[in-house]
Amino acid sequence: MIDRLPGATSRRTFVAGAVAAVAAGATSTMGMSLYRNRHEVPASYGLTVAMRSATGPWRQTRELVHAADLERVIPGTRVLAGPQQEELLATQEAWLDGLDLPDHVAGTPRDLVRRAALDLWVLSAGLPMAVAGWSPMWRHARPRDTAHVAVALHRLGDAKGATRQLAALASRVGRAGRMQARYALDGGTPDDRPPQDDGFGWALWAAGSTVDSWRGTADEASIDALVRHCATTALTRLGSDGLPLPSPDYWELEERQLTLGTAAPLLAGLEHAALLTTGGLRERCAAAALRPDHRVHSTFGMRGWPRRVSGGASDTAIAWLLPPYRVGPPREAELRAALDEAARQMARPNGGYAPGGDWRRDGVAWTPETAVLAGARATADDTRGRAVETLDWLGRHRSRGRPPSWSRPPPIWDAETTRPREEP
Repeated sequence: MIDRLPGATSRRTFVAGAVAAVAAGATSTMGMSLYRNRHEVPASYGLTVAMRSATGPWRQTRELVHAADLERVIPGTRVLAGPQQEELLATQEAWLDGLDLPDHVAGTPRDLVRRAALDLWVLSAGLPMAVAGWSPMWRHARPRDTAHVAVALHRLGDAKGATRQLAALASRVGRAGRMQARYALDGGTPDDRPPQDDGFGWALWAAGSTVDSWRGTADEASIDALVRHCATTALTRLGSDGLPLPSPDYWELEERQLTLGTAAPLLAGLEHAALLTTGGLRERCAAAALRPDHRVHSTFGMRGWPRRVSGGASDTAIAWLLPPYRVGPPREAELRAALDEAARQMARPNGGYAPGGDWRRDGVAWTPETAVLAGARATADDTRGRAVETLDWLGRHRSRGRPPSWSRPPPIWDAETTRPREEP
């Protein structure tokens, strides 16, 4: 019997705040990751991806489309005009018809959620795992992206899709002692970047948030094994002080000290593991989650909730200590005040947000981080209006020429949470 899981809340209170773009992932969240030098690869502005074939090798089923060629994409779809367009359109619409799309949120574009759902479809349908994007550097599966995509599909009512993502992640992780930064769709890893321990937390959070999708399916045993392995391994990645050991996080920089981007997902993941597992492992996870929560407050919290434990500017990771990643976290008011301060530091003149307060001052806003902040704001009554404003900003800036991986899941769960509440 599973008790009520953090994140497994009602449709009117849920918000996965995000990813990814999330999901956008991608936090990636959700396409949010950069390797070693976060400025070494120019952003792929003006590109989108569309389906061109329903058959053949997976690399040939889609195509990157430049902004100047967007007329090749059938309006309102992620399908290229061509010989197979009717079959692809039928497949796309059949998938959309089977979803439980959230109602329109007043003050945001009417097609915001539909567009986010289409981004999910074009970057996951028929693939071994969802990818962060279609450019070669993004055409891989990141655990944090996979987690956010699985939760988004679950919230949309695509239980099979959510289960497929977690089962695929389980097959890649196996019994490995570390979680890789990326997994190639054909197997193995695409490069030698170091493992990232936040992946264990993301996998546990996703498994707990989607339990109603995968329990009782043919993939239950493999996902249960993933949960037990991630929980057991996450416990070994805690130091004697109860805090996680240093590891690269979604910034994908080599870290000599602990970041909140590692601590927050692992804390949320252990809370889920305490409800998903049984026996001694369950007790160990519950005890381990309580200790890091106290230590995170007494270290990061005492220094103003910076990105790194030694101090400095804040970043997006403060949102991962709040709902929908956790339910009723201790000292929530303090965390929400820290979220406001992080948002102030990360704000960009165009209305969006950068990944962190010390990100370079180039005026560029990142849609995944912006969506994650909207998600966290959407879970509190007094900031729900600001969440709607941020969702509207996302809708106006997620043009057809933007890389869809940068903003896919969060608008879906943000829309669920920002709908007007019914009186009890």
